[in-house]
Formats: sequence, C-alpha cells, structure tokens
Amino acid sequence: MNASLRPRFPVRKPDLWLRQSDSENAIFDPATDKVHLLNATAVAIWTLCDGGTTPAEMVQAVCDLSGLPEDVAEEDVMRVLVEFGDAGILTWREFDRGDDEAEGS
Repeated sequence: MNASLRPRFPVRKPDLWLRQSDSENAIFDPATDKVHLLNATAVAIWTLCDGGTTPAEMVQAVCDLSGLPEDVAEEDVMRVLVEFGDAGILTWREFDRGDDEAEGS
C-alpha cells in the first residue's frame, strides 16, 4: 500500500496529565510547564488519541456523542488534532501490517 494512503493514528504524548473538573478540563505538560485548556469536544478527541483510532473513527464518535452533522464534526476533529500537534502534545503513528494481524486475533 502506498505510504500516503495508509491510515495514521494520533497518539497522546506520554507523561501528560489530564485534569477534569466541573468548570474546566486541562492538560498539563510537565516537560514544558504548559497548561492546555480543552472544551468537552476536545477532551473526547483527546481520549480517542490512543494510537488505535483513526481521525475518521473520531469523527463518527463525535457525531454519535453530540449529534453534530458529519461535516461539522470532521471540521472540529481536524482542527483539534492540528492544535494538539502544534502544541506538541500529539504524535502520529503510521498503520503497519501488524495492526491487521492484531485485529484478526
């Protein structure tokens, strides 16, 4: 498969702390001492950045949870993923053949 056509999986940077309360959601990066505030949609997306969920699957999950139209959810997911990447709190894992084998077991 062409590398550009392979799915990519967003992965949370390790060692970050997510703190949730009634009034706010925040990610703290101890390596940079930065705090990133998240709304409810961003927290849902953050939770799905597990290295096994594609952005397309995230869009579907946001639609299911929020009732948003797919085009709106897709825009939100892509914007949040770009923001996470720009903030340095997210990396990307390429799909590999072992992923198929793991699903089959």
